[in-house]
Amino acid sequence: MTMRARLLALLALAALPVAAADAPSWPPSEAVQQRMHELQQVIIARDSTLAQRDAAREELANLLKSPAGRDKATPDEKPPPRAAIEPHGPILMPAIPAAPRPAPAPSDVARLEVTQPPRPILIPIPGAAGRVAIDPMTGTLLRETPAGYVDPRTGQVHPR
Repeated sequence: MTMRARLLALLALAALPVAAADAPSWPPSEAVQQRMHELQQVIIARDSTLAQRDAAREELANLLKSPAGRDKATPDEKPPPRAAIEPHGPILMPAIPAAPRPAPAPSDVARLEVTQPPRPILIPIPGAAGRVAIDPMTGTLLRETPAGYVDPRTGQVHPR
C-alpha cells in the first residue's frame, strides 16, 4: 500500500466513531411519540394561549432533533429579542469631497467660452401691465421697457 492509501484508510477509520455517535434512533420510543402527539394537539387547540403554543413548538422542535443537536438553535428558529432601535454612535456630517479641478487644457485643444449672458425668458402673465421676464442666472423678475427688461431691485437693464 502506498502512503496515500494508508492515510485515506486511517482517516476513514477515524471518522466511523463520529458517524456512529450521531446515528439517529428512529422511530422514537412510544413515550416520545405520545408526547409529540400531545404537543401537536396543544399547538392546534383553539383554547391554548400564545405562550403555550410557543412552548409546545419549542419542545416539539427539540424532540424532533437528533440527540447531538438537542438544545442547539437552528437557523429557522426565532432569534433572541433585541432592542427596537439599533444603538449606534453619534451622527456625523459626511465629508463633502472637494470638487475635482479640471486639468489644464493644452493650447492645441479647442475651448468653448460664453461671451454673452443668456437672454431672459419671457413669461406672459394675463392681466398684467406689460410683460414679465425671468433672469435665468439670478431668478429675479424683470419688467419690460421699450429698451429691454429692467431689474426693479438693481435698476440694471437687459437689452433685447
